[in-house]
This record gives sequence, structure tokens and C-alpha cells, in this order.
Amino acid sequence: MDRLPHTFDALLARFGRLTEIQARAIEPLLAGRNCVLAAATASGKTEAALAPMLERYLRQRLKENSGRAAKHTRGTGVRVLYLVPTRALARDVARRLAEPLSKLAISMAVKTGDEPALKPSRPPEFLITTPESLDSLLANRPRLLSDVRAVVLDELHLYDHTARGDQLRILLNRLRRIRAFALSRGDALSDEVQFCALSATMYDAAGLASRYFVNPVSIQAEGRRALDAELLPLSNSTSLREFLATLRQRECKKVLAFCQRRAECEEWAHLLRGSLPFGDDVLVHHASLSGRVRHAVEEKFARAGAALCFATQTLELGIDIGDVDLILLIGPPDNFSSFLQRLGRGNRRTARTAVACFYRTPTEQALFRVFLRAARNSSGMDKAAAGTLLRSDSGLAFRPSVVVQQLCSYLKQTRNGELEPAHAYQLFVSPQGKPLLDERQYMQIVDHLIETGFFLPARGTALRPGPQWHKLYEERTLYSNLADNGREAAVVIDDMTGRRVGYLESVAPTGTTFLLGGQARRVVWTQGRRLLSHASTDDAEEARAPRWRTRWQGLSPALTQALARELGLPCAVAGAELPMLVERGEGLDESDPETVTAGRTLLFHCAGGIYGKLLGELLETKQGVRIVECNEFLIEAQGCLPETMLLFTEAETLSLVSRRWRQFERAFALGRFQPQLPPAVRRASVIAAFNVPDFQRRFAGCKLSRHMVE
Repeated sequence: MDRLPHTFDALLARFGRLTEIQARAIEPLLAGRNCVLAAATASGKTEAALAPMLERYLRQRLKENSGRAAKHTRGTGVRVLYLVPTRALARDVARRLAEPLSKLAISMAVKTGDEPALKPSRPPEFLITTPESLDSLLANRPRLLSDVRAVVLDELHLYDHTARGDQLRILLNRLRRIRAFALSRGDALSDEVQFCALSATMYDAAGLASRYFVNPVSIQAEGRRALDAELLPLSNSTSLREFLATLRQRECKKVLAFCQRRAECEEWAHLLRGSLPFGDDVLVHHASLSGRVRHAVEEKFARAGAALCFATQTLELGIDIGDVDLILLIGPPDNFSSFLQRLGRGNRRTARTAVACFYRTPTEQALFRVFLRAARNSSGMDKAAAGTLLRSDSGLAFRPSVVVQQLCSYLKQTRNGELEPAHAYQLFVSPQGKPLLDERQYMQIVDHLIETGFFLPARGTALRPGPQWHKLYEERTLYSNLADNGREAAVVIDDMTGRRVGYLESVAPTGTTFLLGGQARRVVWTQGRRLLSHASTDDAEEARAPRWRTRWQGLSPALTQALARELGLPCAVAGAELPMLVERGEGLDESDPETVTAGRTLLFHCAGGIYGKLLGELLETKQGVRIVECNEFLIEAQGCLPETMLLFTEAETLSLVSRRWRQFERAFALGRFQPQLPPAVRRASVIAAFNVPDFQRRFAGCKLSRHMVE
């Protein structure tokens, strides 16, 4: 192709003809524009971004290698960053790009916690990494990034509205600062960095991308693959065995099964290993397995002609593990985005996706129906309905806990090991230059970190590392905002090979048997937090999966309301009516004030557990109602509530959230460093995450509408 003389053959020729997203991305990316590409899985988004971006880079490289610009090529460093959310995806992208980049004579490397360290003397031109490893590289080898020209942000939607996403926003600011410094010293010809974000599931693509870089051009390709879905009950292992026995006649050879919890993956794999039609080719993939084991599972599943793999969200992303014939879901995920990601792993080389959704309760069945209908609508006429399930309901624009982690990391980056708080504050801005938190709040955080020993005073206003900073550094948690960081994990070692197999959350006594990787293991020896274990078939019957702690993300208000409608529950109309079902008590006479407390009332808010909890407390404090129970759908109150208006001001709601903020804090994913914030800032972040204006919009002024039940 004339527009891509260097990169077309290497990156795009194998597609036969350009996909829609590839054709539409060429011109804006060649022109140096920042872009966000949103298209279905297996549409060639990676190549759509890289072909024009690398074409620009290769033209620059040719120009710099001749004439007056040649003096700027003596230094070595990374030129293109490809950021991915998981180590597994980093390996997969590296495998897919190894041959094309070799044809283009562009050196490539992967930097994650599973890979060997980079050699500073021979850095790659193209680096695939995660936010945590980029953080480490910025802190320890910033000069290697002084001439980065382009950044690709893969699966961007997974970062957004998370502490990890806020970390990434600051990391990109640090990268921009390094580029500007290199230009000021004459070590670079320009401080320009071109950005391109990729995602298969994105609501308001341009708005999302603008939180990470300026002026994004949104390029969205229409169309998803047709969906063949089955909704099936799961009462016990027999029902799943019977279903798997039908796969041969369905011509399904490779099945990827998703579970919500790691223990479920282990238990199902253990139960089904040896059964038809997969025999021993039943695999397990989750975050508590070592990187080496996960990598081996990915390769084995990709090569296998027929296999069944049980996984958590670790295989949700765009990892090419071969052409999966069927996606099997054991229970629904807790959000629509995750559901779409799981569907996208199946039948990547065909026009149809096959999925079997197994439910255990009526609620799971209804949630599957909501997801399936929205998945079909997302490529049809009712996109707005599907989009509401992807939108975040949080009122928190930036998590202050990230300031703690980023200040600690940035201090490591500074030349003298000292931090100037005023200078560092300039990192906490949006790409458009707007502060992400006010300076007063920022200084409260800095003062608190001094008081708690993270920093110590140095020369003038500068700060140096304190004992708590050194503790973070020694524990190797300095660069991560991930909640599950393995800091307390017990390491499981195989007694035959001496290799790490995975992790448990606590040390198990000698003689304990457990499941890991779908295999029974017995602890034969312990030393500190290291467990030597023996793979044992003799102990298989009594082995059980460890109970790893998994944080359940509550359903969003939008998803709760859609689920309530599917279940046939009365739904509130925002700002208008809140339906009540009133059960008559014995001898109830509505005209007699003495009997007004008889019976009970079910008040249907259908806005999620957090809003339900606060609404119940407001009813207690404002109207003297006795609340028996609150959940994501309804509030159970003792007695018969009168038909009345919910009259509470925003100030009253705010005051109640301010008093109860500690009860709500765990319900929001505010970041691993949230406990290290000063109490006033912690409280403010919880209040912002609660989103009081949205609560008021839903409930203030609503009329309680009664319906009697005999």
C-alpha cells in the first residue's frame, strides 16, 4: 500500500484486505493525531494502530540517520511503548509482533514481573510493558524513556475509573516531563508523544481517552459477531458433565470456561479432569498460579487440538490462545464490560460467537438475560441502553490514594533522592492541564506522609525517604496500586523441581492437602512463608481448593435497575415515584392510627446496595421508620409507611454520608494506599465516590406509592 510502504507487508498484508478499523485509522495516525480505536475483538486493532504509528517512526529514523540530525541518534532508548494490563497479554502481544517487528528491523522486548530485567546498555526500540513495570522503569531508568515517540494503550477501558488508571495518568505525565527535559537539554529533536488507545468495549470513547491524552480522534468500527447463546441451569457437577458430553456432536474441541472465583476454577478442573471428552487436558489459569505456570497453560491450551481451560478474569483480555470453539460461563460476572470481554475470547476467526451461560439461581439467570440482551443491542439500534451498563456511576474523578504511591515512586526517580512537593504537584494534572486535586488537599497528604514516616525533611523544603518508604521499597510494592499484590502470600514450591507453583494467602501446616492448578498437593515441609509441596494422587479425594479472598464489586445502579426489571420487581422512577408493597398485619385498620405500625413495607429503590443503605438511614432519621433490612433492590421496613414525599436536602444527605463514611469506604475501589491518607482526605474521597448529586437526583422529591398485599 502506497501510504504504508515500510509497514504494510509486515503488519497488514496477512489480513488480505484491510478491516474497517484499519482502513479508517491510517490517515489520522499517519498525520500524528492522537486516536482511540474502538472495535470488536479480532478486528486487527493492534495492527491498525501500529502500522501507521511505526510508519511515522521509521520515516523519522531514516531522516535522523542522515544529515544534521545524525547527532541525535547516538543515544539509545525506547522509542515506542505498548502498555497492556496483564503479563499474559504482554507475552501474547510479543509473540504476535515478534515476526513483523523483525521484518522491520525494530528491536523488541517485554518488561513485566515475569520477564528478565532489561539491559540498559541495549534497550529495545519497542517495549511491551504493564503500568507497574513502566512505573519501575521511570523510577530507576528514566533516561531510557527520554526519546519515546509513541504510546499504545491496549484495553484502556480496564484502567478507567480505577486506582490503576489514575496511576497510569500520572505515569504518562511523568513520561511527558522526561521528554520535555530531554528536549531542553538537546538530547531529543522534539518532545512530541503520539498516543493511541485500543478497546473492544468502551462507552464515550473520546471522553475516556481524554483523561489520558489530549485531543483524541475517536474511530469506532461498527458490528459485532453474531451471538449463539444458551442459558442453562447448573444444579451440580452432573449437569455440567452431561453438557460436556454433547460437545463432540457439536464439533466443539476447545472450550474456555470462566468462573468468578479461583477456588471454583480449581474445584471444577479437579472434578472434570479425566472425564470425557477432554481426559487429562483440563487446565486452570488464575492469578494465584506462578507466572511460569500460567505461561505454560497458555501455550498448552493454544497448541492443544482439544482442551478445557477454567479461568478467572486473567484470560478475559485479547490473548490469542487459539480458536476457542465455545465460551462457557459458570455464573455471570459482576459487570457488562467483563461479560463482553469473555464473549470476545471465543471463535475469534469466525463470524459467530458461541457461549453457554450456566446459572445457579434465578438472579444469575436474570443477570445473564440482561447481559445477553445488552450484548445484542450494543451492535444494534438500542446502543444507548447497552452504553448505560458500561458507564461509571462514581462521582470521584481522581483517587487521592494514588498521590501517596506516585510521590513515593517519583522520589526514587529524582536525581538526588529528594522530592520537592511543589514541583511534584505539577504532575497531578489532567492532560489538558487542570489540577486533579486541589493544592490544599495535596499538601494535607504530604504533611501526613511526613507525620507517618514515609518522608523526612531534607534541605529547605525538600523531602527524603523515611522508614515507611524504605519498607515499601524492600517489600517491592512501591510501584503497584493493585490490591492483590501477594505481599502476604505463602509461596508454594514443587518438591521435585524446586520451582514455584503458585501462592496461598496463608501458610498451611505440614500434611495439609489442597488444590492448585487443578492438581492435589500435600505440604511436606514449611520454612517461613515457603511451602514445599508434593503432587499427590493419593490425597486427591480429600483435597480442597484454598479460599482466596476475592473482592466482590457491587452491581452498579444502572445494572441493578436492569436486573430488577428482568426479575419483575417494581422499579423506581428517578425523581418521581418509589413503589412500596405493603403487607397487611393482622387486624389492620388503615383508618386507625393505633395500627399504623402493623405489617411491613417493602420499598423498592433498585439502585444498588450503597444507595439502599443510605436511603434506609435517611428514612430512619427523617421519618422515624424502623428498617429491618437493606439490599441492592429494596428496603424492608416494619409497619406501613404512609404515602409521602421524600424530603431531604443535599446538605442532609452529605452530612449523613460524612458521618458514615467508614462504613462505605470498602464498597468503593479507592486504591491500596487509601489507608495511608489523612482522615479528612479519606472521608472526602468516599463522599465523592458516593456521588451525592446522583443520589439526590434519584430519590429527593420522590413520592412513596403504596400497593397493598393481602
